[in-house]
Amino acid sequence: MGLELDNATLALLSVLAVLCAVTYKLRPAPPLVHPFLLGRQAVPAPTRLPGQSPVYTNASNGGARPPYRPDRSLRTLHDILKQSQSVLEGATGSLAHAAGHGHKLVQLILHLRAALANRFEKDSGSVLVALDDPTGKSLSLPTSCCRTDADQIHSLADALLVTLALATSPFKPVVLGPGTDTPDFLPADDLVATISSPGRLSGARSSQAAVEILLGPSAEDEARELLESGKVLYAEGKDGAAAAGEPSDVVLSIVSDGQTLQFTNQNLTASLVSWGSLFPVSPRPTKPTLKDSVLSFHHPSTPYGFGLVLYLIAHSAGLAFPTLSAGSETNPEELAQLLKAKTRPPATLIFAPASQLAKPLYTLVLSEMLGDSSFIVRAARDGKLRLLRQGVLTKQSFWDALLYKGLRKDTNLTRLRGLFLSAPPALDQSRFETLRAALGCPVAQTLAHPVLLSPLCAAHMFDVQRLPPPGAKRLRGNEKNHVGPPTLGMEVKLVGDEDEIEAGRIKGQIVVRTPVLPLPATLDPSRLASDTSLPALPLYPGEEYPLQKAAPIWYKTGIVAEISTEGTVWIDESDSRALVK
Repeated sequence: MGLELDNATLALLSVLAVLCAVTYKLRPAPPLVHPFLLGRQAVPAPTRLPGQSPVYTNASNGGARPPYRPDRSLRTLHDILKQSQSVLEGATGSLAHAAGHGHKLVQLILHLRAALANRFEKDSGSVLVALDDPTGKSLSLPTSCCRTDADQIHSLADALLVTLALATSPFKPVVLGPGTDTPDFLPADDLVATISSPGRLSGARSSQAAVEILLGPSAEDEARELLESGKVLYAEGKDGAAAAGEPSDVVLSIVSDGQTLQFTNQNLTASLVSWGSLFPVSPRPTKPTLKDSVLSFHHPSTPYGFGLVLYLIAHSAGLAFPTLSAGSETNPEELAQLLKAKTRPPATLIFAPASQLAKPLYTLVLSEMLGDSSFIVRAARDGKLRLLRQGVLTKQSFWDALLYKGLRKDTNLTRLRGLFLSAPPALDQSRFETLRAALGCPVAQTLAHPVLLSPLCAAHMFDVQRLPPPGAKRLRGNEKNHVGPPTLGMEVKLVGDEDEIEAGRIKGQIVVRTPVLPLPATLDPSRLASDTSLPALPLYPGEEYPLQKAAPIWYKTGIVAEISTEGTVWIDESDSRALVK
């Protein structure tokens, strides 16, 4: 006799099946990172000096010293460029616009290097590079169908191409950051040429050079001539390349924070290791790849911006350099138009200073949400916040389908998988939660310093905790976010009051020891210090590190911060400003 079910039983089973399906659909996903790892993000040394904290290092390396390069084959800048397949996305700058869309970045560098070496009258020397907006004023977005991107009228990509071309040639670039003055130490007889934006350099400094080259929106003919002549010269074997050199060789100088900083090949390769701290390999690989389209709002003529671009080039990511109007009151409509530019693919990674991008992006997200009913907005936001409390960061939840998928589609951020904002200033934790909920991807904060090629500290991509700062027992709603633990390759300690440190409150000025620092001879001597009572970490067998034995290795950053029990750094901006002054 077969099994017979009445209508009531069938109805009950149907309801049960529907409930199981809904429960499965709405179930919370597992946390993206184990809570134990977030509770121990930095490792303190077992000993310390009076008035100083223990030395903290990144916990992902177990407290051991990381290598000076990410791979044995990467010893110099030549090696980094040799393996890259990066492409400049969008006609960013006069050189890329003259070359056309889709050219490989390394190919442009090779052609430009051949042309510049042929143009100069000497075989070696210094070249002053000053490519940025000389006025510093905000620029309106063009409306032409073929020039729809604001970054086309800036020289950020030009600065990168020229710097890399000269750094791999017998000539040494001296790069001026945005708004910095020409260094006084540069002798006129060593100055081979100046490459600048129109109006950027004074007439006196430009006239000292035998060759003066102008690049920018009004000098596209010059850019086209350089690339065309360089292509011919490169085909003839006149590539203008220098020997790869040694890790200790100086390859470029950057004028930043009132100092002319000299960086070696080892500084560049060590910065790649530190940048890798931003991208954990578990639970899934997150490092940039050939499939990524990256927007960098950091100027490549600054140490931080140059180090970032070098890391992206090493991983063959697509690059674009958009720009926003000067000042913090950027119109969110300008940002929306920039994100929707048709000249490049939708962004997958965005890097920007918090002072430049955080406010317009936050305003843009809120304005996009205002089109829906208040009930839907509250329900979706509360639902995503509950997921964040459970350590879950996703784009596929029910709440995303209800509200946030449409928001990401309207802002052209459907492919975004990471947003990194550099401090100072540190942002409110509530704003981070709003951005994480709306974008459905990690939003992390880093700590930048004007003399470092990489972040001093960087938060974990999947750390979505909302925590009170050290010393506070509960959340009040306006807490700033931490900047994460020290990155790989950074040895950090805090110099402060011994009584506070003895009581367990680790607060003071950050001092750092790292191979990412430029040559100590080019740093402010008053900010250098050494600990003779504690021996330095031993060298690798068969290696010599001239920076470590030639000068003091601890650098006073001028940043006041506090380290929490889990090893994250919380900066105190008011005390930092007073200390610098």
